[in-house]
Parts: sequence; structure tokens; C-alpha cells
Amino acid sequence: MEFDCIERLQRISLTSEEGEIIKVHSDYREKALEECSLSLIGRFLTTKLINSRAAKSLLRSVWKFGQDLRISDIGDGLFQFKFTMLWRLPFDLMNVEVGRDIGGGIGNVLEVDCKAITSDQAPFLRVRVEVPLSKPLRRGAPILSPEGDKVWVAFQYERLQGLCFNCGILGHELKTCTRPI
Repeated sequence: MEFDCIERLQRISLTSEEGEIIKVHSDYREKALEECSLSLIGRFLTTKLINSRAAKSLLRSVWKFGQDLRISDIGDGLFQFKFTMLWRLPFDLMNVEVGRDIGGGIGNVLEVDCKAITSDQAPFLRVRVEVPLSKPLRRGAPILSPEGDKVWVAFQYERLQGLCFNCGILGHELKTCTRPI
């Protein structure tokens, strides 16, 4: 039966429309290539069947990437690990100089620490910045790369005490805030 179907399909001739070439624009390809630029292709070294959902969850947790890591089964036991960004900063901008630029946009830069990038920790930049206490802390900022790409980078703060979650200013807490909610 299967042989009959193949034989019949081979006898069908193409229509004029089926022979027309469909052109694909290069900008779509460039976008796809850019999306894959931070990808790894790999396989799990086991002969046993794996639960791909559990494996994905475990890797996201162990590698500390959360939703910034997409894992796709691409067939033949291969998986594509697509890394996007961590805290929305692209990997190619994870360096001391960029840390100084970003920190300088917030306040007076005291120190930039990139140890997490070269260690086993999740990659991030730690920038120690002096900020005026009379202004609200920024939650993040749009960052413009040298190529003109704009990305939103979320800031995370460490060891904050007395931060008001209403106005974003240090020195008092929500229950004593005088600004309207």
C-alpha cells in the first residue's frame, strides 16, 4: 500500500504555480541568526529516555537562568539551548566598561565587580554606585548598545534597609510614607 502511494506521487507533474520560486527576504534570516547567536546545540549523554520537561526545569534551576533559557528539542536526540539575557543585559555587554557606563547613568560609580561572570554563579554585573538618598531608586533603564539596539535592563539592589515600596526612596518604610499611594 505504501509503495502504491509513493509511485502515484512520483507520477504527478508540477503545475506552473508549483514551479514558481518564492523569495525570502534576508532581514528575516538575519533576525533568526541573531536569535541563535547565543545558542548551544547538545545532547544528554545517556542511553535512557529522559523526561525533557523535568530536564529543562532542572537545567534552568541549576544554571540559574530561569526563563532566560529556552530549550528546544530539535530531533535526533539533540536540543538547542537558547540563552537570551540575564536581567535583560546581553552577554556581549557583560564587562567592566559597560558596568561603568550603566552605573554612571545612575550615580557616582565606586566599583564594578564582574567575578560572577567568570565563576560558577549566574552571570551578572555588580556595580556599586553612590546615589542621592532624596531621589527614588530606579527599577531599571533602557540601555543603548553600540549597534543601536535598545534593551531594558532591570536593576536589583542588595542590602537595602528602610526602602519605601510606595515612593522608592530610602530612609522610611511604606507605613510611614507621606506620599499618596
